[in-house]
Amino acid sequence: MLKRTIIAVLALSLCAAGSANAQVATDGDTRAAKPASIWFHPLPTTADWPGGTEIGGSVDFPDLFQTNAPWPIAMAHVSVFGIYAGWILDATDEELQQTVAFLNAHNMGIEIEAPALQAISTCGSGVEGYVPYGDSVHDVTLAYLDRLKALGAQVPFVKVDEPYFYANVVNEPHACHWPVSKIASEVGAYARLVRSVYPKAAVGDVEPIIASAYTPDVKTALDDWHDTYRSVTGKPFPFFFADIDFSNPEWPAIVKSIEYKTRHHGMRFGIIYIGDEPDTSDAEWSGKAVARFETYQLDNDGHPDYVLFQSWQPYPQYCLPENDPTTFTGVIDAYINDFD
Repeated sequence: MLKRTIIAVLALSLCAAGSANAQVATDGDTRAAKPASIWFHPLPTTADWPGGTEIGGSVDFPDLFQTNAPWPIAMAHVSVFGIYAGWILDATDEELQQTVAFLNAHNMGIEIEAPALQAISTCGSGVEGYVPYGDSVHDVTLAYLDRLKALGAQVPFVKVDEPYFYANVVNEPHACHWPVSKIASEVGAYARLVRSVYPKAAVGDVEPIIASAYTPDVKTALDDWHDTYRSVTGKPFPFFFADIDFSNPEWPAIVKSIEYKTRHHGMRFGIIYIGDEPDTSDAEWSGKAVARFETYQLDNDGHPDYVLFQSWQPYPQYCLPENDPTTFTGVIDAYINDFD
């Protein structure tokens, strides 16, 4: 019951989330010290998730982990592979074992995106970023971490699913609207729990960059949130990912200012490249993802430490083959061609 309940919520609330040792720039320099580390986080097809809402995903997700899978160029450049916590709980032993064995063989660490907040009887259940009331963050977290640990999986990164936005900022009647210090305390406790299984895991943050949602503005609000987290836990998040509202024509300038402030606070900066929810084909989704990384990094001189190619949307339906520019690995190859 625990697994089916948490998978149902996770499936409804999927985040809209080089090498792992890229250094943080200092002295006001907004340029990453090394080329960006490439992270790849596709959405497995959701059709068979127990209790989950079918929203699409990549139908060839399992094919990524086959011998001689047709993505050798992207495979050689991707350093981190992202997996949703719900899929780790739902995957069969065979599926998970094959995935972990493949990633280990190709020196790819795993990044998990997961909820860090505990819903209570009066709020949180069904809202992104929370484990529902009746289940527990403790039990759910240990369930997916222990499955990976037993298989020898390498988990260098865990990305908490937009806790500040969904527990404080969002105008959602079922959200808890907690004080920022309480959110920081909950996320800090979650990070300690993760490190009880994976002591070296970096537990970082991702939040939506929706300019109109924050008071007084998105940069100030995120500054305050990250300052509070550092004050409550004694150290900053190791990294922060920007989940961007690409409908705002000012997004490149907004994100550049957040990139600078992120490093100023001692965190590495990541950006998520994605298409749009209403896209109707792999070609449309992939074309937008490519245009966005070229806009930010070529046209606006952006220099993220991490670039995350992720989907929680119906498209792309296909990850493979990489020689097709409309597939997910085709998008990564386009990035490699531009920046490698």
